[in-house]
Formats: sequence, C-alpha cells, structure tokens
Amino acid sequence: MKQESELSVLLIEDEPDAARLIQHVLAKGGGTPVAVEWASDLRTGLERLAQRDFQAVLLDLNLPDSTGFDTFACVRQKAPDRAVIVLTGHEDEALALQAVRGGADEYLIKSEIRERFLVQRIRYAVERNRLKSRDSGRTVKNGKILSFIGAKGGAGTTTLVVNLAAALAKPGKSVIAIELMPESSSFAVLLNHPPSWDISTLLRSAPEMMSRDAVTSCLQDFGGGFRAMCGPQRAEDYRPVSPEHARALLGVARTLADYTLIDVPSMFAPSTAEVLQQSSFTTLVVERNRMGLEAAMAKMPALQAMVARPGAVGAVLINKTPFTEFLTASEFGRRLGCGVIGVVPPAADLYAAGESEEPPVLSRPDTPFSETIEDLARRLTSGSVRFLAA
Repeated sequence: MKQESELSVLLIEDEPDAARLIQHVLAKGGGTPVAVEWASDLRTGLERLAQRDFQAVLLDLNLPDSTGFDTFACVRQKAPDRAVIVLTGHEDEALALQAVRGGADEYLIKSEIRERFLVQRIRYAVERNRLKSRDSGRTVKNGKILSFIGAKGGAGTTTLVVNLAAALAKPGKSVIAIELMPESSSFAVLLNHPPSWDISTLLRSAPEMMSRDAVTSCLQDFGGGFRAMCGPQRAEDYRPVSPEHARALLGVARTLADYTLIDVPSMFAPSTAEVLQQSSFTTLVVERNRMGLEAAMAKMPALQAMVARPGAVGAVLINKTPFTEFLTASEFGRRLGCGVIGVVPPAADLYAAGESEEPPVLSRPDTPFSETIEDLARRLTSGSVRFLAA
C-alpha cells in the first residue's frame, strides 16, 4: 500500500511541555508521516515561514512577543495560502472562534488533543485549504449571515425567510436562503420546486470536505440572484446538523453571496449557538398573540446569551389573523428586551390563491404583506439594523 505523503508542520508554541506533547502525538499518529519544526515565539515562527514552505501551521495565539487575534493576523499575512490551525485552552475558545471567522482553517483545544485525531485534523485542514486556494480564482464575497428562529414551531419563520431572501435579491444582490433543518422541508413546498439535492447531501460528508462546489451543487437557482438550499426531502435522510457542519456551511456560504439567510430550527439544537455566533444579526419570529409572547419571553434570554452582542437580536411580529391587536409593537419589544423590526400581515391567502412558483413578494408585490417584507429588507441591510420607533 502506498504511504501517504509527508506533512510539513510548523508548531509555534511557547510552552515547552505543550510543544513536546504535540510533537510526541504527531510522531505516534501513524499513517501520515509528519515533519515538525518548533518555534517558541512569533518572531522565530515568521522567520521559519520565510525560509520554508510548510503545509500547515499550529499556532498558539498567546506568545511572549504577541497575544490575541493579532498573532493570527501576522501569521495569516505571512502565509496567506497555508493551513493555519489555532491552538487554544477552554478559556480562550471565543478568541479561537474569532480567528476561524477571520480565516483560520481550524482550532484545537489543547487539553482535548488525542493521538488518533491530531494528524487527521491537520490533514483535513490542509485539504480544506487546498480546496479554498483552488477556488480563489473565482469571485469570492464576504457576505453577511442573518439568522431567523421562531419563538415556537409554526410561527411563520420559513415563509418570512423565503420572501425576505427574494426581496433582498431584487436590488441586484446575491442571496442564499438555507433551511438548516435536521428533518422535513418547507422550502420545497413554499417554492413549489422539489430539489435534486438538499442539505442532507452535505451532511453525509465530513465538515472538512465542505467546498464551494459541494455547496453550490445543493442550491436551487430561482433567478435574480436568489438561491435556496432545502432541508431533507426523505425520512431516511433526516440527520442532526452538527456545530462543525454548520460552521463549515456558513463559512462557505458567506463567500458565495452578499447575504445568507438561515432558517434555524425553533427547538434549540447543538448547532444553534454556532449559527447565532456566526450571524451579523438574529431575528426572533413571534406570533402576535399571548402564546407567542410567552414563548418568546422564555426563549429570548438564551438567544441573547448565545449571541452575546448588544443590539444583535431583534424581533419580527407575525399577524396570523387579520386585525390582530394583542399588544403594540413597542410593548412587545419592551417585554422581550429587544427592538422590533416589523409587523408582518397575514400571507396565507396569498399562498392559497397564487399559482405562481415565485414567493408572494415577487408575484404579488403590491400587497401589504409584500410591502412589509420590502421594508424589513431595507431595515436589516441599512448598515446598522433599524428598529421600529417606540
């Protein structure tokens, strides 16, 4: 059997015990031979990068001569086309996630490094970086992620996401709507277009293999810059979305579109926190009635804790019944502790009456529902999100 080619790795780590442990684990990893060079500070590490073409860099962000995100930024500038894997402790995991969002290929918690996985994780990061470099000749965006989650099931989140995505694409922007569901699909029904491939196709493969080509193949193109990825179509394809899959999918999606809208399951899942932390803004979709208010009040504290950024969570109120006036929008916002972006009138009659495959915001643009969606699109993309006046 042909032996896998050698991996060349630069380890930048100031703690000798940690460096020796990592070198030991890499030497005993089996399968892929690994050549490791160790640098104990950033200056030495940058010098080694200038001297040799390493495939991967294992990088501790807190070094004697550099700390925090700046450490990663210096290495990425020096090695823009190499795989960079951040090493961190549990207490610095938020910093590691920031580095991943800034372009790191992976992060590893030192205390969780295990012999059988380390070489594999490095090899996956190198392959992911290779695919990213191959795609670099194509148009690459740095789009925004907007997430939407219902206060409870049936709040109208999916209808909102589909129509809002279509509205955002109208001014010439590229928009992707993703139904991040572990089971069933409403996108296919609302868009009247069963897909050939859906999100389950991506979930069958390791997160490390998520590429632009793979994601693009699962997107349906509805014209005008609007594309959508449906949830699973068959019961045998139902499977949970892991945080690693969500991170990889969103990382690719933001390079493909100006805006990516995520339809998040109303029941908290392992991937929920990852999606919300990757999002520029999170919208809680609330039915405008007593049950909707109670569900939203129960869920809002957890959402705000996951997002952990002031002003990055808001609410949209959905009127399922005409002329509903349970509470004013400002009173809803006061009780929820967040701003309200809009109040959406009923749309069930539009779907019942329409034969068009287009969302109502495109097929029936002059209705109150469509005009509200257009206003929401402007409020969400006007730089900082604009809430309704109190």
